[in-house]
Formats: sequence, C-alpha cells, structure tokens
Amino acid sequence: MRRRLLGRLLPCGLVLLLLLGAGIFLAVKLPAALAPLAAGERLLSLCAGVYVLSAAPAESKPYRLLLLLVPWLGAAACFFLGREKDAPARPFAPFPDGRMNAAASLAAGCGLQAGCLKSAEYFSSGKEMSVRLFADLGAAKKEILLDYYILARGRFFDTVLQILEQKAAEGVRVVLVGDGFGCAGLSRRFFRRLQARGIEAAVFRPLRPFAPAGLNLRDHRKLALIDRSVAYTGGVNLADEYTGDKIRFGHWKDTAVRLFGEACAQFAVLFGEKAPQDAPPRGTLPFVPFADGTGGRRVGEELLRSLISAAERTLDVCTPYFVPGDRLLAALCLAARSGVRVRLMLPHIPDKKGVFLLSRHYARKLAAAGGEVREYRDGFLHAKSIAADGEYLYIGSYNLDRRSLFTQAECGALLGDSGVTSAAARDFSALWQTGVPLPRERPREKLLRALLLPFAPWI
Repeated sequence: MRRRLLGRLLPCGLVLLLLLGAGIFLAVKLPAALAPLAAGERLLSLCAGVYVLSAAPAESKPYRLLLLLVPWLGAAACFFLGREKDAPARPFAPFPDGRMNAAASLAAGCGLQAGCLKSAEYFSSGKEMSVRLFADLGAAKKEILLDYYILARGRFFDTVLQILEQKAAEGVRVVLVGDGFGCAGLSRRFFRRLQARGIEAAVFRPLRPFAPAGLNLRDHRKLALIDRSVAYTGGVNLADEYTGDKIRFGHWKDTAVRLFGEACAQFAVLFGEKAPQDAPPRGTLPFVPFADGTGGRRVGEELLRSLISAAERTLDVCTPYFVPGDRLLAALCLAARSGVRVRLMLPHIPDKKGVFLLSRHYARKLAAAGGEVREYRDGFLHAKSIAADGEYLYIGSYNLDRRSLFTQAECGALLGDSGVTSAAARDFSALWQTGVPLPRERPREKLLRALLLPFAPWI
C-alpha cells in the first residue's frame, strides 16, 4: 500500500518540483531575456508617436509628447500648463483704411485705443536711437516710464541712469521696470539704491530657485514713454551690444521707432496707469498700439496674421527667431503662393543654436512655398519688423516665435504712413543686399532638428 502511494506521489512531486523550478527560472531569466524585445517595442511605439506628432498642430505637440513619454506626469503637466483661450475682439473703426481698422479692433480687445500721431521717426540702428532717446529723456518735464527686457551696466544704460537720477531730483516721476531674467546681472541692492534716489524701480518676476513655473513668463517689452507724448519701441534693449559699444556676434543689427503725439499715452496702460479714452485723434499718421501680457487675451499673433493676409504686393520680414505657429506660417506661405513677394531676413550667426536650427527649418518651408529667404552675414540680426506693400509697418518687441506670440509680455506698433515705411523699406533693401542664401540642411542638422521639433513651441 505504501509503495503504491509513494509510486503515485513521487511523479506528482517531481512534476511540482519541475514546475516550481521552471517558474523560478522564468521569473529570474525571462525579464532579462525579454528586455531587448520590450525596449524595441517601446522604441517602435515612440517613433510611431513622434511620426504622428509631426502632423499635429504646433501648439499641441509638446503636450502630446509629454502624454506619450510619461503618461501620468504628462497628464498632470498638461492640466498645470493649461491652454490659451481666444476671445472675440470689439469692433472699432477710427480710420477710413480697412486694414488699419482691423488692427484697431484687435488692439481694442486688449484695452488699447488706436489714434493718429503727429510724426514718427525710424532708426536703422540702436546707436541712432540712443542719441535721440538721451535728448528726449533730458527734456522730460513730468514723467518717464521705461520697461525693458534687458538692463545691463555699460555706457548706454549708465548714461540713461544718470539722466533718470537727474530728472528724479528735479521732481519728474521716473518708473523703471526690468525683467528678472533679462537683468539678472543687477543685484537687489542696485534697485534699492535707485529707489532711494527717487526712481520707482521694479523687477518683473525675479528669478527664484523654487519657482520654476513662471520661468518662461517674461517681460520681453522694449518701451519708453516720455511725458505721454513721446514713445520708443522696437528691438533695442538698454545694453551696450545694441549700440555697438560691446561686440557680440559681429555687428548687431537692430531697429526702433520714435512715436510723437498724444496717442502715445495709450502705452501708459502697460504700466498700470490710466490712458485717455475716446479722445479725438490729433495728427495725420495712423497708429495702432498693441501689447500682450503674460495672461488673458492675446492679440499680437492675430494682428500680425491680419497684416500678412491683407498684403497685396510685398512683405518684408525681419526677425531673429522664426519659429511661428501653424497659423502664422500658413498665412506667410499663402501670401507667397498668391503672388505676394515675401522676403524673410534671418541671422546667419546664431546666438541660440537650437532656435537657429528650427528657424532655418521653418524658413525652408516658406521658401518651398515661393518665399525668398536670406541670412544677415555681418553679425547678429535682432530687428523685429514687418512691412507690407510699402504702406504699413509693424515694429516692436515681438519675435516670430511662440514664446513672444503666446507667452511673454510684448508690445509693438502698427503704422500706416508712407514716410516712415519708406525709411524702413530702404533699410530693408540695403540689408537684403548683405544677405546670403539659405544653405542646404546637412544630415547632422536634420537629426538635431528632428529631436528639437516636437518642443519647438517651448523653445
């Protein structure tokens, strides 16, 4: 009986031992054996996801990539980062010109009222602008409001500071705003010293190690408002490279404009001040001020698209960074395909290589649609302007990239005058002659661009 029982149990025990051994073996060895297969499956899924993302709208690519790479963390980040919301613009038509009225309606949507200036002056370099700015600051009687992305000690900024301290001592109200990132080289003690001398100095979003959420929300404006009748805007910051006193990347090419007239007072809104509303325009130069903050309704991208879409003959575009959203790129390509001569001028010497690669990528798309692209070879091109049909000129702090158009605080002006636009056209033509053709994309650039492209809206 025992022998018979043992004879039955022994095979069962051996089978159990074999199963247990096989289970232990599989538990230990199988994951390691399948690791290459799992890695290959993950890599294949990632490549397929990136391929699908390449056809997705630019604005949503980073969000989708986060969801693909890190689903749980990516989902939380998408809710945290949020999305832009569009709102209808209020109709506002102060001009007989339909194109200017379209821009005026958009500007009214962000609280700025269009009007007419007495005059405007175009500067083809920061050096030219600085001389005129010194004179206007020195002649100020009541108020000086300055908002600049970069404040850096040197000949340019130090001269401005001397004038500001003198005017503050005379009883002129002086406000100076700098961005926390752009003026990171200036200490808190420096701003406290300015405050002690009667200057209302402030830093927009100071850099803090434990507050990364707002790192990309910068004040990128370049704006001076003097006695609410003179305003300066464009690409020029208060630092020596903008005037040529400090050499970076060769000759620093920039542009700016001086606006004169009561309509300039609209820019006071950007400093938290009240500006006159519904005042009769005094002057003959049509003027639309516009600006975006770091939240709420944004109008800059829509206004530039409106200007581009209405062009009938020519579009001359200067920008240091060309990473537009899908809608802006589509508007430029459509203009080129429609017979408008679209000329895009970019830097040939990069200051940010990642953005430089992406700028060339999007510029090649515009060239494929019939646009003309050249690169400024004598130094770094920092000018930010769009001239349409020789009659309309945008100039301001906006770059043609997503950070400027959808994230940062920016400002600019749209002018409808043949005089100032003619000066800008002559400057662009001279600049175009110095340009070199857009080169072919090399294999290494293709690889780097492919890696950067999904994150283009955040670069």
